Amino acid sequence: MSKVELVSKTTGVNKYKDLNSEEIIAAIARHGIIKEDNGKLVKYLMAEKHMSPLDMVNFTFEIETSRAIGRQILRHASIKFQEHSKRYSDEVSFEPIELRKEHPTNRQSSSDVFNPTWSECIFEGRHAGEEYEIDGLTAIEDHLNIVNDLYLNLLKQGVAKECARMILPECTTSTLSANGTLRSWLSFLNVRLDHHAQKEVRLIAKKIADKLVKEMPNIFENIDWKNGMFL
Repeated sequence: MSKVELVSKTTGVNKYKDLNSEEIIAAIARHGIIKEDNGKLVKYLMAEKHMSPLDMVNFTFEIETSRAIGRQILRHASIKFQEHSKRYSDEVSFEPIELRKEHPTNRQSSSDVFNPTWSECIFEGRHAGEEYEIDGLTAIEDHLNIVNDLYLNLLKQGVAKECARMILPECTTSTLSANGTLRSWLSFLNVRLDHHAQKEVRLIAKKIADKLVKEMPNIFENIDWKNGMFL
């Protein structure tokens, strides 16, 4: 299961010292004038889609997910990323895999969860000339155990981590530090909360949105952020 943690955010100094994120945005939008308005200005900015003041505050999240989902997140060029490299660490873990059926019409999506009946699926194979049958869940578990053992054995034989990591699968967990302005994060949520996005990345986007809502409730009050496509 992916994890999301807010690790840093823009804070004010000098006359902006005691302002929260929404108040900093409002003050900058007023060209430095600080005024208590119970979030009225930031609500107006969102309603009228005046987005440039939202570039004035930044948030950094630490995201732990699989390599496969991490590749999707890295496509958001307006957000700056630092990926924790397996080149320097021999710790390996695999994200749980939820198997879903291919969607009948949407090539970008999947449909019903396969897992409840996946153990009833039988795979056929051959080892040392002998045929065998194995259920789906056991096949996946065995495969990941073999990969993990092979990786650790390569390291024991003195193979460099930067080379041994090449055998690791897409479900290997990876950690990203991601920094972006509020405007960039809203753009990310706009795409990744939409129902066309893959389920795993939608769950990450939801966790990010939940944390941003706590920081800036007025920004999110009048937009349908839970479904994406609100900008």
